[in-house]
Amino acid sequence: MSSNIKKYRDYFFALGVAILFFMAYKLGFTTILNNMRLTGWWFLAIFGIWILVYYTNALSLAVIINVTENKSNKTTIWNLLKLTISAYAINYITPLGIGGEPYKILELKQDLGTHKATSSVLLYVMMHYVSHFIFWLLSVPLFITIVPVIPASIKIVLWSIIVGSVILIYSGFKVYKKGIIGKAIGLGCKLPFFGKKICLFKEKNAAHIDEMDFLIADLYNNNKKQFFISLGVELLSRYISCLEVYFMIMPMGFDITYIQSVLIVSFGTLVANIFFFSPMQMGVREGGFVLAVSALAIPTGLGIHIGLCTRIRELFWIMIGVGLTRLKIATNGK
Repeated sequence: MSSNIKKYRDYFFALGVAILFFMAYKLGFTTILNNMRLTGWWFLAIFGIWILVYYTNALSLAVIINVTENKSNKTTIWNLLKLTISAYAINYITPLGIGGEPYKILELKQDLGTHKATSSVLLYVMMHYVSHFIFWLLSVPLFITIVPVIPASIKIVLWSIIVGSVILIYSGFKVYKKGIIGKAIGLGCKLPFFGKKICLFKEKNAAHIDEMDFLIADLYNNNKKQFFISLGVELLSRYISCLEVYFMIMPMGFDITYIQSVLIVSFGTLVANIFFFSPMQMGVREGGFVLAVSALAIPTGLGIHIGLCTRIRELFWIMIGVGLTRLKIATNGK
């Protein structure tokens, strides 16, 4: 292990522990304990369902890596699962939620090389976002199906979701076809003050940039079956995660369906992503859940309960993910 990678592991671990305690303090230790008593043993199901979510996330990345590496066995699904849990934990605690991807690249480059690790992780990020867009788009007909009378204001929101999701999905598939690194750096060349340095970097590393964009585009252009398997598995993880809302509300004595759980997660995550710049999304996600349950004529108090349970689940998996940054799982052939 290089000293740089060890240094970054130590940094992520220290940052994670500090922010974990900060989040617990902001949420309130008494609030956490009271909510756990109220939810009871259902928290085991809430925590446990995310093992399946993270496994499907790791499986989506595994499909990408197996293709770009010509079925190489240099890394394992268990190593990818560990990296996935840690990366999402780091995303929870870093500004704009982008710290997990650099961490994942740093870890994977030991097995895949820098270019393939970078292109694979970036391609997975695109799978993650496009699956979100598809998830939101598919939620609209579900909402129309179970809500007989839709106010005009909600109709405007639904049409906005449809139009926005279609545009974003179309943009995502353009990236799948051509890559994104060269285009992103090209836009950086237009920035004031830093533009010239970025252009010099682009000219100096043109061959490397082209190679990474080729690797990103290769999956869609030459391996469509594997591409749609990866995207489908990532989309599946969205629907698995919706089970946690069902488990959160069950102990409250309210009769809720799985479809309602899907819609609550869909609109709750939509609001959270719109306000992605909010530090650790404090208050934003909770507000999204309250709006979602209100639109479904469910008591708003349950929206607050869902928000609190979600925060506690995040704290649990941040703790696990940060701890896993200290663990090195042996890869095949090493």
